[in-house]
Formats: sequence, C-alpha cells, structure tokens
Amino acid sequence: MGDGVFWIFYNVLFHVVYVLMLPKFLWRMRRRGGYRRGFFQRVFRVSETERGMLSEGRKLWVHAVSVGELHVGLAFMRAWREAHPEVSFLLTVNTSTAHALAEKALDPRDVLLYPPVDSPPVLRRMLDTVDVEALVLVETEMWPNLLRALHRRGVPVILLNGRISDRSFGRLQLVPWLTRRLYPLVSLFCMQSEEDARRATLLGAAPERVKVFASGKYDLPPRDLSEEAARREVLERMGILKAGSRVLLGSSTWPGEEAALARIYVSLRERFPALALILVPRHFERTDEVSADLRGAGLKALRWSAGERPAAADEVLVVDTTGELRHFTGLAEMVFVGKSLFRSEGQNPLEAAAAGACVFTGPGMDNFREVMGDLRGADAVREVRDEAELAGAAAAVLADPEAGRASGRRAAQRVASKRGATGMALREIEKTVGMASDE
Repeated sequence: MGDGVFWIFYNVLFHVVYVLMLPKFLWRMRRRGGYRRGFFQRVFRVSETERGMLSEGRKLWVHAVSVGELHVGLAFMRAWREAHPEVSFLLTVNTSTAHALAEKALDPRDVLLYPPVDSPPVLRRMLDTVDVEALVLVETEMWPNLLRALHRRGVPVILLNGRISDRSFGRLQLVPWLTRRLYPLVSLFCMQSEEDARRATLLGAAPERVKVFASGKYDLPPRDLSEEAARREVLERMGILKAGSRVLLGSSTWPGEEAALARIYVSLRERFPALALILVPRHFERTDEVSADLRGAGLKALRWSAGERPAAADEVLVVDTTGELRHFTGLAEMVFVGKSLFRSEGQNPLEAAAAGACVFTGPGMDNFREVMGDLRGADAVREVRDEAELAGAAAAVLADPEAGRASGRRAAQRVASKRGATGMALREIEKTVGMASDE
C-alpha cells in the first residue's frame, strides 16, 4: 500500500468509526459529568482563557491516558521543571478521573485539556495555536495523524515509560503496514524492559532510538501522611476504625471483585472481629452497583461522599470520590489490587507496595509484567487464583500479622530500590529536545 493510499484509507476509516462511536460518547457524557464538560476540547474548541495561555510561549506537551500514566507524567513534569524552571506544560488526559487528579496537581502556568481527536483539521487548528516544543507520550498511545503532523513540523515525539503488552504486540504484528509508518516518526523510545525494547524494534523503531530504563511507575509521589492521618481520625470517629483495627482494602476494584471481597469479609470477621473492609472502586460511578453487591452479602455501603456519621456494624466504607485512593492505601494492612481476579489487565500494585502493605493480586496482571517480576523476586506479593485462595491468603495474614508486615517491608524496600527511572529518561529526553531546538 502506497503512502498516499494509506493516509486516505486511514482518514476515511477513522472519521467513519468516530461518527459511529458518537452514541457511545454521548452516553458517557450523560454518565460522567467531567467527560461532558471537556468534550468539545477534543475538537479543540477551548475557552478564550485557555487559548490565551496556550498561545503564550512554547509548551512541552505531555499526554497520559489515565490515572496510572498520569502519575508517571506528573513525576516527569516535576523532574523537568526542576531542571528547567522556565518551562510551561500542556497536559492532556483521556479520562475524567485523571482530569480531576491533574487539576489538583498542576502549576498555574500549565494548561490541562482533553486530547484532540486524530483528525487533520482539528490537529492543524491546535498546532497553529500551540507552539509545541516536544510531545511526551506516556506508555503506549500513538495516533497516526498526530505523529505525522508533528513530524512535518519538526517537533520531536518521545515515548516515556514505554511498554508493549503481549496482546498489543500480537495485534500490532498483524498490521506491519501501519507500524512501519508510525514507529519511525517517534524520536525516542524510553522503554520499561529489554523485551519491550525488542518488540519496539521489531515493529519498526530504529534501534539507535530505543533506550531501556526501569518502569517510571516506581517514581511515585511521596505519601501525604497528614492527609492519611486526617482520614484515619474521621474513620475512627465514624467507628469504621477502632483500636486495633486491621484493614483490608479493595484497590481500584472492578465488577465482581467487590462482591468477592464482601463475601470474604463476612466469612472472616467472626474469627477476626478487628477486621475492617474499605472498597475503592476504579470507577466511582459504579457505587450503586457496589452497594447492591454488598447487600447481596448482607452488608450495607457507607459512602465516603455522604460525609461523617456513625457507622453501623454491618456497613462497609465505599470511597466514591476521585483522587482518594492514595490517602486510604496507607491505612491498610492488606491491599487487594483490582482488575486482576476476573480480568487480565490488573491495576497498579506499586502504591500499595510503597506504603508497606501486604499486597494481594489475582492472576490477571498482564499490564504489570516487569513490576510483578520485581515483586515476586522480593517475595513481596501474594498471588491468588480465585476467591477461595484470596480468602485463605487474607486469613493467613490475619493469623500471622508479622508475616504480613514482613511482606510489606520487602515490598516497600523493592519500590525504593527501583526509583529513578524518570530521572534517567529525562537526560535522554533533554538530548532529543535539545537537538531539535538547535536545528
């Protein structure tokens, strides 16, 4: 397929699919207020204030898909600003949850938007407004028209904390006519592992542009102990936590996992009356569904958003507000990492590991292959195959708390030993951006 035919084919297909997906977008707009508020930013319809900020000086553009990538992006932004205090950023995120978290973390000089759709007219309007110094993509997301437009303008594109999952690699191998056009448009690949680097090269990246670092996800922001203490005080006044309470936390849970944790909690609390369960669903709008799952186990949901009130004996705290997970993780002795029991993708286990919790995961942690290898190597994670094994693992820790604490200490030490990937990648990125600036 010739280049001209390829780009015509891609753009016709993209716009047809986008129109067909509009009902889904409208449904999400109705369901998620944050998504609705920023929808028109995706066609680069922005406010006059935002347009004025975007047109002032050069911008280093950082794009992070969701919450996990956002933490890496924010760590990079902090490190870059420390080295280059004059910088101003354009940060784009795909999800409303990440958007809410980013709003709290950004410097007043920076601009936060939802990313533009991969349509040439939209991208042209945006790039005519914003003087982009470089684009830093966190982990995986590469859009053909965007890469092509930046390449034509001489703007370097960097993949930070890059990874290529088994599933993605299998799919990408089926479309070499796509990857052989896209990967050469990326100026620098900062990959998480040698295997990720090998896959990038096989898909079309020039070997001299591919570098390997550890996962940038180890470069977590420091724990906010004052925020943790504030939440502990509130939970103690509510009666969720009492003297000697031992907390099992469901972290970024997905459908089915809350019900499993509720059943486990009911089965264990008679033997271990100090046990408390806190659930933090990955999507807070599922709170009604989670409440129904708790009722099915003979429990009731106490919503964090409802404010402080005394908790009944059969109530389980459900954290239904965004940006709160990190402040509850430090309160937990045991943390179950969601999206891993009934799905294969798994959420990020590092926040729990860094907090020194005893970490449980299901078998589906494909998105954190290298991280899980690191935690296994330190004997710092307990992997279970199903609900029964999770119940047994939790019971074992409750019966032998020192073993759980030792696992948590090993986890925290492993995370601390792996920090620094963002700083090492930053030096390579500086070279790439500097070379582009000198041309």
